[in-house]
Amino acid sequence: MTKSGMISRLGSNIHYWVDGPEKGPVIVFSHGATLDHHSFDAQVSPLIEKGYRVVTWDMRGHGCSTPIGSKITIEVLADDLLAIIDEIGAEKVILVGHSFGGYVVQEYVYKHPNRVNAVAIIGCTNIAKKPAAFYRLLYSIMPKMLNRMEIETFRKRTMLDLSLHDSVKSYAAQAMKHISKEDFIAITMAGVAAMWIDSGIPSDYTIPVPFLLTHGDSDQANGRVFHRQSPKWAARESNCRYEIIPKAGHTAQMDNSIAFNHVLIDFLQNNLGA
Repeated sequence: MTKSGMISRLGSNIHYWVDGPEKGPVIVFSHGATLDHHSFDAQVSPLIEKGYRVVTWDMRGHGCSTPIGSKITIEVLADDLLAIIDEIGAEKVILVGHSFGGYVVQEYVYKHPNRVNAVAIIGCTNIAKKPAAFYRLLYSIMPKMLNRMEIETFRKRTMLDLSLHDSVKSYAAQAMKHISKEDFIAITMAGVAAMWIDSGIPSDYTIPVPFLLTHGDSDQANGRVFHRQSPKWAARESNCRYEIIPKAGHTAQMDNSIAFNHVLIDFLQNNLGA
């Protein structure tokens, strides 16, 4: 039976859900920007059947976790994630992050490597990679540009390269519907900062636990950056397994959940045992 919980931090009420066997290995899913915990619905039952205790959550400013609170950054979200993991009493966890959630996962494992058993990331770039000066300049002028946009324009642009399937786009439209323009800008800027601003993580840092890196074969988001950067990122990681999910866009775990689930479960069983 699914159990729900809520923690309050920095002005936000952050909601999470737990299901699966009490003694099972804990796996926590972190969703992409402007989505919510339902983006991992297709993973919950298959992992419970394999004996995992599954945790999903709505990041501050998303889904049920409102208001957004005093601020939203990758660092704050990683601390939110730690607070949830402490709340459920898990010492070590498996972390799965999609897109924006992938940056949160990377920040978490960098800060708390001894509390992570394995990491899986979907459609995300390496947070330790140092951005070019051009992007830092662009980041500084983005708030003015975004403030001129209508909220519907925000939503349409976010949806543009999200998925190959109308059903996924329909879900995403509903998830975004309640997000105000102010919060949309704050969430967008937090995600852009993860890509364009130096995280402070050393450029030679590598993830110290078993690491699954994936993206969809048809992921067009951010100018196909994941197709360009993922092979290089995987090559420098000694613990990495790199898999391209067929017939999938940016939301690979939803676009082709069967293929993604097979890869994720196989990765976990090969690295952590049955």
